Amino acid sequence: MKLSAFSKSKYLWPVVLGFSLLVYAIGMLVTVMEIDGAVYAEISREMVERGNWLELFLKGQDWLDKPHFQFWMTAISFKVFGINSFSYKLPAVLFMLLGAFYTYRFATKFYSKKHGFLAALLLITSQHIITSNSDVRAEPYLTGLTIFSLYYLAIYLKEKKISQMLLGSLGLACLLMTKGLFTIIPPASGIGLALIYEKRWKEILHWQWIVIAVITLVFIIPTLYGYYLQFDSHPEKVIFGKQNVSGIKFFLWDSQWGRFTNTGPIKGSGDPAFFLHTMLWAYLPWAFIAYFALFNKGKSLIRNTNKHENYTFFGFVFLFIVFSLSSFQLPHYLNALFPFLSVITADAILRLVRNRKILNAFYHIQMWSAILLMLAVLLIHFTFSDVFPKVDTIIIFILGIGIIILLLKKKGQKLRKIIFISAIVVLLANYYINRNFYPQLLTYQSESQVALYMKNHKMNEGKLVTLGVREEMVSFLQNRIVPAYEIELVKPYDLNGQFVFTNNAGIDRIKSMKLNYEEIQSFPDFRITTLNGTFLNKKTRARELEVKYLLEIQ
Repeated sequence: MKLSAFSKSKYLWPVVLGFSLLVYAIGMLVTVMEIDGAVYAEISREMVERGNWLELFLKGQDWLDKPHFQFWMTAISFKVFGINSFSYKLPAVLFMLLGAFYTYRFATKFYSKKHGFLAALLLITSQHIITSNSDVRAEPYLTGLTIFSLYYLAIYLKEKKISQMLLGSLGLACLLMTKGLFTIIPPASGIGLALIYEKRWKEILHWQWIVIAVITLVFIIPTLYGYYLQFDSHPEKVIFGKQNVSGIKFFLWDSQWGRFTNTGPIKGSGDPAFFLHTMLWAYLPWAFIAYFALFNKGKSLIRNTNKHENYTFFGFVFLFIVFSLSSFQLPHYLNALFPFLSVITADAILRLVRNRKILNAFYHIQMWSAILLMLAVLLIHFTFSDVFPKVDTIIIFILGIGIIILLLKKKGQKLRKIIFISAIVVLLANYYINRNFYPQLLTYQSESQVALYMKNHKMNEGKLVTLGVREEMVSFLQNRIVPAYEIELVKPYDLNGQFVFTNNAGIDRIKSMKLNYEEIQSFPDFRITTLNGTFLNKKTRARELEVKYLLEIQ
């Protein structure tokens, strides 16, 4: 198949783009998930409630973990669209789409328009990118801002426009204000290592980098001042069990960067191979081609035969190695690197036509991966649920499978089939997940279920308190700080005349205080962001469930 034939697949591009946006839109309607999503949503809600945009609070208490940018974006969305799950997720999805746009622009600038379209397609259809737009944390912001900053810094090196320097610096500043110091490593290492490899010593030693650093520092002044105002100017505050805690130091070192060096308050133990196998599912369905692309790109750099940019390769590989050697590892750390990987992988895919054997090999890999993914959806559905899929899900599957059959009926055109069949299958799988699986899964998130129950039964939400359970999600959904009591410290007068959301330990405490209560409703509970096989199997699920209760104290 010639590249010219690939470019004639014009009708497939809007179909896949439209389908991607539909999957994203459905995911935005899914209720926010505990724990991280609920915490971030509640912090943003309290920011709006207080009218204080420089200090961060959770349940009325000082909060020191992630910096401000994500909460500013969410709070703006809350101000415009109200306090709800959709408005929490909207700015994150917009930043993700910003990332897709700048992935397209970067690949178009340094390769071709075909590369740009394909790189953007790979990004928006990779599994963990889709997941992160349903279970929203900081990653969509990082994904968009990382490629945004690299794009403007890279073209600044070519065109030397002040506007490009300012935008690149703004991107770096927003990255810093989203998740700390490590976030600027991909664009910084991508630029720096590429310049070293290309022996562009004048660029490396140029005064421009001092200017960029100063501009970036100016842009992060709001976060620095906010941390100073909330923590550094109040050494008497007890944070993490200590006094004299510097918010600025925590922001610049102890927070996310401290996790990698294992010097922060949150520690872990790492596995050097963790991200190698994580990428197999996180970058599904493109992971096998991505490994091939990285190998080929590395080989061309060693042989000095690479004719295109090196920023994306060095930016991806350097932080991937840092992640792999770190002691604190989570799958979503890779998301910010996926725009870089998508540019590299798009180039490799468009080169497949040059070697028929490799093209045939990847054709079979991708088709079998598509079959296995569809079988996995069927297995999950029949194992997890007794509920028939929604009518629109059936219609979408029929349409998607129809397009796949039409593609398969055409002889040859393997490159087109690799791209579009893979994309359609992963989108079908995620349409099912967002439209059917997540809504059923969320029935086991008791924190949101109790809020929904009280709203549907027109109960006095202002009388709800919690005892011994998390309450960020309830506070967010009820648009107020729900009073929370520890089991060991609660007093009878805290609960008298209240509705109490609690667990079995809380009931035992209530009994020990000789309070009379009525059980209004019980809720099965499971931490739905940490799924396992026992829970997913409807026959064994009961073993994994905790029960929480809504009580009325007489």
